[in-house]
Amino acid sequence: MSNVLLLINGRRKKLFDSKYVHILRSNQTLKFEISHNTTVKSETKYATTAIDIDSNGEYLLSGDSVGAVSIHQINKTDVNSCNEVKPTCYEPKSGHKFNINSIKWFPKDTGIFVSSSSDKSVQVWDTNEMAAVEKFKFSGHVYDAGLSARGGKTSHLIAAAISNHLVKLCDMKSGSDTHTLKGHTAAVNNVIWSNRNAYALISAGRDGKIIMWDIRRSNAAVHYFDQFNGNSEKAHCGSVTSLSQTEGGIFLLSSGQDEQVRCWDMTSGENTFTNFGAAAYPDVKSIGATISFNSCYPGLLYLPNGSDISVFDILSGQHITDLSGHFGRVNAVCYNKVVPQLYSCSSDCTVLVWEPPSPQPSDDGDDSEVPIKTPYQDNWSDSDND
Repeated sequence: MSNVLLLINGRRKKLFDSKYVHILRSNQTLKFEISHNTTVKSETKYATTAIDIDSNGEYLLSGDSVGAVSIHQINKTDVNSCNEVKPTCYEPKSGHKFNINSIKWFPKDTGIFVSSSSDKSVQVWDTNEMAAVEKFKFSGHVYDAGLSARGGKTSHLIAAAISNHLVKLCDMKSGSDTHTLKGHTAAVNNVIWSNRNAYALISAGRDGKIIMWDIRRSNAAVHYFDQFNGNSEKAHCGSVTSLSQTEGGIFLLSSGQDEQVRCWDMTSGENTFTNFGAAAYPDVKSIGATISFNSCYPGLLYLPNGSDISVFDILSGQHITDLSGHFGRVNAVCYNKVVPQLYSCSSDCTVLVWEPPSPQPSDDGDDSEVPIKTPYQDNWSDSDND
């Protein structure tokens, strides 16, 4: 191995094992607690079933069990006072008749969002008018709908996970569904576009399968994720309940009815066999898991687990903690990429905000923060005085 590769591997190991990584995580995501300063007020008495935060961390989007949609502005809170965040927009008559299963902002544009529902439809919304401008109808319940974060030639496509074993691609330009992806033998719970390849789509179903598709090909299924890295087409024994990926798309995380969490190397498509223990809640329904996006590569997995939220280290599989505060099933969680905050929604009709504890003043009255060296900071300095 060349000296350069040894240097790179050595620095990578130092980064992962660095005490500064643990200090930074301890001061932020590892010590999440229910916010003492911010509460999210809901206009509905029904369960919130889906949430999303835009890439700028400005607006929280949510949908509930009767089809109502709400938008909260979350970037105007004062950390030094108590804040009750009321809905900026609330639309009780969204056009959906039943439960909203997923709701997503259009990447980099809060003027558009997409929702899917058990009323067998996907709707495209104009945020300014709070009205649906396009509606795609299907023959089965739509459990998830995904938009490509990479944009480009697939930015106008919506992938829909449908209960009749199919994945449908909807073209927002033409207003019709253009592709049907067949490979699942049970209801499809989740769809997610790859962060590495704009044409790659990943779906997960109640048949235990996770399939990667290349939408440019006629035979679109290019890889079946196998829990044993053999010839099986099963990623989980039972329903796959969540899919989430790291920001660069290097790792894919899945959870299943078999109470297992699996980490997949997206370069090879293989199971990394990271041991998360008996981690997931044994359910067949889809849940919205999320991964933290911060300088602590590769991040933490936040997984709804009954009425709690389980937190895992993606690299080691270590169970960090459980966040407890809800009194009903947690349906989805969403991480704010701008500030270290986590939002969760539950069947108890609440949306909770989780954030690091407020800094406590020292005994001598000096409450100034002690500077912390980041994991990416070198020992050398370009200062002439050093």
